[in-house]
Amino acid sequence: MWSLGGNSRPQAGSGPTTKADGEPRLREAVKAVILGRMALITLVAAMAVAFSDTGLSLTRHYPFVFLVALSAGLAVAYHHAAKSGAEVNALLTTQFLVDVAVISYLLLFTGGTSSQFAPLFLLAPLMGGIFLTVRGGLLFAAAAGLAYGAFYVAEVGGMVPPMAYGLTERLSEPALRLRLILYLPLLFIVGAIGGAIGRSLREGRLALDEARAQLNRALFDTETILENLSSGLATIDAGGSVRHWNRAASEILAVPTKAVQGRHYLETFGPGLEAFSTRLREALERGTEGTRYEVTVLTANGRTVPLGISTSLLLGASGERRGVIALFQDLSEVKALEDRIRRGETLAAIGELSAGIAHEIRNCLNPITGSVEVLQKELHVEGENARLLDLVVRESERLERFVSELLEYARERPLKTEKVELAALASESIEIARRHESAGKGKKVLLEGPNVPVWVRADFDQMKQVMTNLLINAFEAIEGTGNVTVRIREERRTPGAWGRAGGPRVVMEVADTGTGIGDKDVAQVFEPFFSTKQGGTGLGLAIANRIVERHGGNFEVESRIGEGTTMRLWLPQADNPARSVAHAA
Repeated sequence: MWSLGGNSRPQAGSGPTTKADGEPRLREAVKAVILGRMALITLVAAMAVAFSDTGLSLTRHYPFVFLVALSAGLAVAYHHAAKSGAEVNALLTTQFLVDVAVISYLLLFTGGTSSQFAPLFLLAPLMGGIFLTVRGGLLFAAAAGLAYGAFYVAEVGGMVPPMAYGLTERLSEPALRLRLILYLPLLFIVGAIGGAIGRSLREGRLALDEARAQLNRALFDTETILENLSSGLATIDAGGSVRHWNRAASEILAVPTKAVQGRHYLETFGPGLEAFSTRLREALERGTEGTRYEVTVLTANGRTVPLGISTSLLLGASGERRGVIALFQDLSEVKALEDRIRRGETLAAIGELSAGIAHEIRNCLNPITGSVEVLQKELHVEGENARLLDLVVRESERLERFVSELLEYARERPLKTEKVELAALASESIEIARRHESAGKGKKVLLEGPNVPVWVRADFDQMKQVMTNLLINAFEAIEGTGNVTVRIREERRTPGAWGRAGGPRVVMEVADTGTGIGDKDVAQVFEPFFSTKQGGTGLGLAIANRIVERHGGNFEVESRIGEGTTMRLWLPQADNPARSVAHAA
């Protein structure tokens, strides 16, 4: 059997047609052939009836009525076979052989080889060659030639039915012989021509498919690259319409692709993105490109984003300006990293200076404190003098605490890391914080977390110091009654504006219902010597932040005046150990 690609020797320049690629298209062609055959036979029958000399009569023209009914039945059968998954080439072979028989039936009643419809025999080798290669065309040429030759023999022998319908005048025997001599080679020539046409069509289709595949690959590769850029990419045409908007652009500016695609950029970007729109307008109107700008925008979700943006012009073949390409990045992590480095350098210098000052203060403070205590014991002073001596002692103790915190901040204790279960860490910190004077009546502590243990690798004592400090701050922020909630959870995402690698992380939150912190103060809470409470040293959170950073973590702060504050602590998650490290609560 023959296939569309051919089992014959492959032709130069042609490629194989796989079943997956060629058969669906071939089945569609089969359906078209079925419909075309039905239409042609109906037209031929109608013409035969219209031009006959017997008048319109179903009984007299029953051969043509039967012919139309037969073609309709065959069309239904062919369609059912094609739909049920019959082998396509076998179905085509059957159809073209049946076509030879149907044309023979038509010629039987319209004059045999003398019939005006004899040229219809040419269709079988032509279609066979187109669909089933040259070999198919020659096969059906032979079948049609045998049928035509049989009619010639029958007609010469007087076996053809008498002429009817007045459609054909019988030819003389020499004329019939000449027609036979012309038709037989013509059938094979048409079969060969059909095969050549079919080969050209196949080669053209294969070339088109290959070109389409290459184009699709190029488009896919280009689209994939653009969509997976970590930088935002926007393409604006000369009319200001957004033609391309990749995934990173949507994420950075919180503007979905569907909201901008095909729309004018000035209609799409809100007031918060005015600085971004201005750069696009300058590039479109003035042709500015290549310059790197830094702007700050406010996204639709309320996030302030420092943006680095550069523009390039899209030029046509003759140099005309066709649009602009904007490439931009979210600089939040870069800025945060710069701030961390700058703050680290500053804090290192402060720490070194503070250590020297603290030692000098302590050297002077110890004799003063000791002398006052001796005077209290030996002089037995009363009244105002006693109150003044008590004040000196209290302030000396407060100064001693400040010096101790300053020295702790100035030096970095080595980390003694181990697997730590966060619920145990939180429970022990809560017990210590509850004994603090700020944890008065009416202040409740709630611990929320998953049912399974959550582990980190940390220095238990130093992290306990961090948690205790956060809890005491939460108690002090509550005036009267209120709640402090400690939450523990696992989190896959990396916190925003943090230049560290992502991965499994855990979050510990200490949330209070206290007075809250203003936006301006939130940005400074981890700065050394900054405090919002009276008598505070401003070193507690600075020390906590340094400890957390040394553990590979970071802080986030959310606060609203009058509603409370949430201190969110991120730490890298550790694997669940085979046996837990227990700590007494």
